[in-house]
Amino acid sequence: MKVYEAIAQSLIAEGVTDFFGLMGDGNMWLWGAICRDPKIRGYSLRHESMSVSAADGYARTTGKVGVAMVTCGPGITQCGTSLIAAYRGKTPVVMIAGEIQPGSKNKTQSMDQKRFVESVNTRFHTITSADNMAEEIAEAFYAARVHRCPVMLNLPMGLQEEEIDWDYDYRPSWQFLPKRMETPAPDILNEVIEKLIAAERPVIVAGRGAIMAGAKDELIKLGERTGALLATSLQGKGLFAGHEWNVGISGAFAAEPAERLLADADFVLGVGAELGYYTTEGGLMYPSAEVARIDIRPMPEEIGVIPGLYVQADAKKAIAAINEALESRQVRKTGLRTPETRAILDAPDHVFIPPTDGLDPRPLAYKLGAAVPKGALVTCGAGHFFSWIAMYMPLPAGSEIQFSYNFGAVGQGLGVMVGTSVGNPGRPHVAIEGDGSMMFNIQELETIVREKLQITLVVWNDEGYGAEVHKLTAKGFNEKLAQWESPDFVALAKAFGGDGVKLDSVDQIGSAIQTGLAKGGLYLIDARVSSTTPTDPYAKVYHGIPSTAPLLRQPA
Repeated sequence: MKVYEAIAQSLIAEGVTDFFGLMGDGNMWLWGAICRDPKIRGYSLRHESMSVSAADGYARTTGKVGVAMVTCGPGITQCGTSLIAAYRGKTPVVMIAGEIQPGSKNKTQSMDQKRFVESVNTRFHTITSADNMAEEIAEAFYAARVHRCPVMLNLPMGLQEEEIDWDYDYRPSWQFLPKRMETPAPDILNEVIEKLIAAERPVIVAGRGAIMAGAKDELIKLGERTGALLATSLQGKGLFAGHEWNVGISGAFAAEPAERLLADADFVLGVGAELGYYTTEGGLMYPSAEVARIDIRPMPEEIGVIPGLYVQADAKKAIAAINEALESRQVRKTGLRTPETRAILDAPDHVFIPPTDGLDPRPLAYKLGAAVPKGALVTCGAGHFFSWIAMYMPLPAGSEIQFSYNFGAVGQGLGVMVGTSVGNPGRPHVAIEGDGSMMFNIQELETIVREKLQITLVVWNDEGYGAEVHKLTAKGFNEKLAQWESPDFVALAKAFGGDGVKLDSVDQIGSAIQTGLAKGGLYLIDARVSSTTPTDPYAKVYHGIPSTAPLLRQPA
């Protein structure tokens, strides 16, 4: 048995059924060996960075470790941005890469791979010998699973070709995962309980961790008992959709009514949410509130913009324990659930003047959300445009959304949507990406078609880098420096083997989504939106215009 064949056995034992990559000298023998097993599927992308982004999207939406396979040297350096994005998203990803042997005469693709990946927040694990290989591979996967981070598994190319003349025994990392104390002892929760009892104006902010823990029902019960308003982080968008005391996203993407109400909170409980810069609007959203957080991670990495109490626990189990304690003490309060609050929530929405230079992004986002079927997956790229999705697009029941904003990097969306689609076959998938981001990795449209993935893709097209356009405008510079005449994205989709349509009006988005989902494959919708209309956060920060964003309501 060759070493690369033993590595293939190890990956299968770790539960790998799908992986993403781009083949080269450093990984081709392993690629060939693992794909001898008909149950394993390798997805060839057109750029190494998109392989890592696809593994990121796959891991986020399946709960499995995402695996990317790239070649040595330049194959690794291409992945820097995507690795940092996975790190910021706390995504378990293992990137497997070959390495030119030290002392090799052909050093064209050689580099200090350890130094590079560690500089992009990625743990480095290397195979040192055939004797140690089984333990070293398991340690790499263990690190990804336990620390929820990207890990590079380094494979010296010469070692891959060595023979193993003994029975290879591999014990996968999942056998050794530590048991966690997910339900904290009562005394650990006492301080949170007392603060909830004392609070007159409590707010609950739920994040992605609350969704993963299935804590929704317990959080709703806690809100009913304490009179708390229900909010989410960006990554928790839609969790409380339709609930009468839901105020939507907290922080920079908050609706105007939510801004007013949340600013009056005296206690904020974050559950599976970091309560970081954007979720608290730099700490300004909650000027007079005490703060507590419940999260499964052992400890926060920093004090953060709004310091407070931190409790490590599973979100669902901790909130259930708090509910039980409050029930035993017969706690039942009105909190912020008052007629005055109800009047703010039910007030008429601001009436916007439609732009004349393209589709109005506000009703476009709303009608897009109304067209998404129940239980669908939605993926959204990063850029100026994603604020429209965050603030104006409702999510139907049972659906979830993944934003690729973790590193603030444009161009990640196509990779994330590929991995999401692979990991969730048969589930309706609507993706949104900006025109500028599309051009970073437009080649992956061919990947979607070749791999027969089912993605209805909306290109939010303002014919430029919207963020830069609005910043240049605010400072009196020539915004044309960040604008261009847009390519025909529908023609490009068709050239790659897909199909699509260019919208002439906002009212066409519903039928276009339905057509795309029914048709299957790649269906691209080119939505030419106004380039002069800034999102509410940009209007506030760069033009001093207060937000007038309405509370996001579910479509009838």
